[in-house]
Amino acid sequence: MRAMIVAALLCFATAAAAQPTLKAVQLAEFADGLSQPHDGAFSPDGKLIYLTDMANSRMVVLEAMTLKPVGAFGKGELSYPHDAEFDKAGRLLVADTGNNRIAIYEVSGAQARLVGELKGLSGPEGVAVAPDGRIFATNTRAGSLAVFRDGRLERTIGSYGAGEGEFSHPHDVDIAPDGTIYVVDSGNNRVQVFDAALKPRPGFGAALKLNRPTYLALDGERIWLADEYNHRILLLDRSHKPLGMLGSGRQGRGANAFHKPEAVLARGQYVWVIDTYNDRIVLLRVEP
Repeated sequence: MRAMIVAALLCFATAAAAQPTLKAVQLAEFADGLSQPHDGAFSPDGKLIYLTDMANSRMVVLEAMTLKPVGAFGKGELSYPHDAEFDKAGRLLVADTGNNRIAIYEVSGAQARLVGELKGLSGPEGVAVAPDGRIFATNTRAGSLAVFRDGRLERTIGSYGAGEGEFSHPHDVDIAPDGTIYVVDSGNNRVQVFDAALKPRPGFGAALKLNRPTYLALDGERIWLADEYNHRILLLDRSHKPLGMLGSGRQGRGANAFHKPEAVLARGQYVWVIDTYNDRIVLLRVEP
């Protein structure tokens, strides 16, 4: 009987990990001069993407629906930036990993002016803004999550480990409109979930057989997650039920083939895959 139970559990885990491949049509691609792009953010009006061109230590600005380049900035100011997000005032927050800070820019198109910073961090690779204006950043090297309010460090939670509320190389942090906080706990191959008061809620990852997940995107009731070392992008609903995937699960380069993609942006049927080790970003239309 015990053997039958174990076999049933193994079959369930295998089924949960094997996701149907979503049909997608490639609409645009940009790769010119990029070097290990990591993540990006839509401009407040949704017309532009601010892409972290990590290995070039700069931000690249693209038209969202065509991926035509608008310009670039940050060279000489940023050091290996990983993530970006806009705050409530319309300023661009950049996880400036090599400088151990969140760099704050006022931007207009590709024109940008560095106007501030949030310090006291250790290799931050993720940044997010909560509905109440708090700013969250992953302390990737320290294995913790930092919370800022009104420009000041309010608290830090977590430490290195594999238990609840502990992290190993946390990459991304994202926050839903209802205040739910998602932390991609990359070294533990899981996503931890917290409420707005930072109380733990059920997370996910083990059944999906994640391998170094990195960044996620929230789009309404859907979650898109870059599963880097599995060369795929997973789609889940807000209850963490898997709905499908982009990519074959093997390294490649094509409309639906990637090489260690680290991030994804999503808006309705349109998905932007930051295909990090193919040094490109691709715009896809996911078919129903």
